[in-house]
Amino acid sequence: MEIKWFGTAALSISSGGESILFDPFLPLNAELPAPSIEELAALGDIFITHGHFDHLMHVPQVVQAGEGVVYCCNTAAESLYREGVPESRVAVIKPGDKFEKGPFEITVYRGVHIRFDLPLIVKTLISRRCLSNFSALRVLLKESKRYPEGEVLVYRIAAGGKSVLHMGSLNLDSSEEYPAGMDLLTLPFQGRSDLNSYALQFIERLKPKALYLHHFDDAFPPVSSPVDTAPFVKKVAREYPGLRVIVPAFKQAVEV
Repeated sequence: MEIKWFGTAALSISSGGESILFDPFLPLNAELPAPSIEELAALGDIFITHGHFDHLMHVPQVVQAGEGVVYCCNTAAESLYREGVPESRVAVIKPGDKFEKGPFEITVYRGVHIRFDLPLIVKTLISRRCLSNFSALRVLLKESKRYPEGEVLVYRIAAGGKSVLHMGSLNLDSSEEYPAGMDLLTLPFQGRSDLNSYALQFIERLKPKALYLHHFDDAFPPVSSPVDTAPFVKKVAREYPGLRVIVPAFKQAVEV
């Protein structure tokens, strides 16, 4: 099984010559590399973790350019219908669902969106880049209203004797029973001022064999920011010796 990062929370998982795509999004920051709609569409079926704009707003274009079906919660589905995606190209799923897609066995769990902490909110709002990009901020606030969060989903993907637990937002439901000991746990690394300590709780709870960071890029400034992952990698090395932390480069293929 192979995983590849396309920026923000967009990534693909491949096995046996087939792929599935998660949360395709083209960065709104012109300084970042971006995949084409066509190459995203060629990756097959699309799985959405939640309905926010940075996980959903480019999905209609990807659907139009390809033949994949979008698997998502009801709220995200309503957003897609509004944008002209036919109901025949959308499959509404929920926590507890388990099904097969080609070589992949997929299980859906209940997730929770990250809660932005006050220091990060204040730092973002009073930053010089926020004030100098006020027009961009207004656009992002408008898109946030157009794309409500809805139910947050966590996916377990198994194929070829390997397993991945994929999180689209850095939080978990305290009452949900997630599988522990996955070969790979994906962590969206954005949204807290205390990320380096906050993220450790998921290692402790899920006990993965390796970590895969994503969502750490500055894809929609001034709300997003580039996250320095090096301190977290060092912290994990100290507290969990031997646990591999993968910080992927754009479109870098990594074997699970």
